[in-house]
Amino acid sequence: MAIKTIILFLVIVFSITAFVVSTGNSHNNSAPNFECIGCHQGEGSTEIKIDGLPEKYIPGKTYKITLTIVSDNQSLGDVAGGFAIEASAGDLMVTDRKNTQLSEGFLTHTQEGSAFRKWTFGWKAPVQKTKANLTVMAVAANGDYSPAGDVIGTKGFSIKPEK
Repeated sequence: MAIKTIILFLVIVFSITAFVVSTGNSHNNSAPNFECIGCHQGEGSTEIKIDGLPEKYIPGKTYKITLTIVSDNQSLGDVAGGFAIEASAGDLMVTDRKNTQLSEGFLTHTQEGSAFRKWTFGWKAPVQKTKANLTVMAVAANGDYSPAGDVIGTKGFSIKPEK
C-alpha cells in the first residue's frame, strides 16, 4: 500500500513539474510577447536602435530594417540578447530565417539569433495611409543562461505616411 502511495505521489509531482516547465517563460528560442521583464532583471542601460525605418513611409513599400541593442551589459556566454517587435500596421517580414522568425504575431529571434544583439528584417508599409506604430522590447543578456543580470529595454516608433 505504501509503495502505491509513493508512486502516485511521484506521478503527481512529475505531472505538475512537466506542466510548469512546458508553460514557462524561457525564450532563448523566441519571445512571442512583451513579458521579458517578468523574468529578466538586472542593472545597466540598454538602448534600442532601428536603422532603415523611414520618418514617413510610402504606402505598400518594403523597408529593410536593422535592430541593434546597445548595452553596457556584456555577455560572457553564448546568449547575448533577444527581442520581440510588433507592428500596429503593415507587415513584419522575416529576411534572415536563421536568426529571426514570426511567432504569435511578433517578429522575434530564433535560438541561433539569441547569440547576437543585431538583427535584420523587413517591414512592408500598409497600403492605406494610416499611422503605424512599431513596439520593441529587447534583452541584453549576460550569457549565464539565467534571467538574473539581464537588462531590458523598450522603445516605440511611430511612422506616418508621406502625403
